[in-house]
Amino acid sequence: LDVTYPSIPLFLLYNPELVEGMLNPLFKYAASPNWPYAFAPHDVGQYPIANGQVYGLDRETGELKYDMQMPVEECGNAILCVYAVCHYKGDNSYFVRHRNLLAGWADYLAEHGVDPENQLCTDDFAGHLAHNCNLSAKAIMGIAAFGKLLERLGETEEGERYLEVARSYARKWEEMAFDGDHYRLAFDSPDTWSVKYNLVWDRIFGWNIFRPEIFESEIAYYQKRFNAYGLPLDSRSDYTKSDWLMWSTRLTGDPDYTEKIVDTMWAMLNESPSRVPFTDWYFTSTAVQRGFQNRTVQGGLFINLL
Repeated sequence: LDVTYPSIPLFLLYNPELVEGMLNPLFKYAASPNWPYAFAPHDVGQYPIANGQVYGLDRETGELKYDMQMPVEECGNAILCVYAVCHYKGDNSYFVRHRNLLAGWADYLAEHGVDPENQLCTDDFAGHLAHNCNLSAKAIMGIAAFGKLLERLGETEEGERYLEVARSYARKWEEMAFDGDHYRLAFDSPDTWSVKYNLVWDRIFGWNIFRPEIFESEIAYYQKRFNAYGLPLDSRSDYTKSDWLMWSTRLTGDPDYTEKIVDTMWAMLNESPSRVPFTDWYFTSTAVQRGFQNRTVQGGLFINLL
């Protein structure tokens, strides 16, 4: 699910049914008695057999380890993917079909998402992190997306209830994350920063959950952090992710920032000593591949088409 989420810009504009196709097995699995948690699953198995999640699976005991789950990440991913499908298809039937599960996941985000406990997010290669500001932003966007889905069904009052939760959490987020001229990597970690790519839906869909000044200050700060081959993902390392870099270009209307992202990414591709199918995870100082290649997350590079 956390690979489907960044891939969807490639499909939404021209064939959102393909997004439904990626989500269908996850909903089927989550609705079965085999999924033990109140949040969304990460996967449905190891290719080519979809017989249950393997991420965090203890193969000796058959237990899915709770501390290896991505509760906030996957709930946010599922709701946002479904909203995007309904928006670009102009059809709410996919939400109606899976409403009960999505409602439970939206309520999970409302209870646990604004200040996430120590857990993994999709950037799991960086390890566990508590009070993750970007993960909190995903939770807030997920809550807002559920409210907007309800509005699409004409349930305005109930939808507004979720939207007000999202707005109140956004105000709380701003207070907790503010670090002078930007917003932190984690609420309890001053002098840190991260690319807030999860905020992209607030701009694409014009929800205005977060104040415009937040986006402006973030982009201004990112401009100071570029290396020769791009903007690092956050203050923990100088590696980055190509999909999230391109998502960051939609946090702003500044074409110069977009050009800078594209130019440094092009320089990486052109000059990297790692001659592999387009890696999405590389060092911004050397253009060397850190890991991953030829992955569907690169669908996120097409987000400007939206």
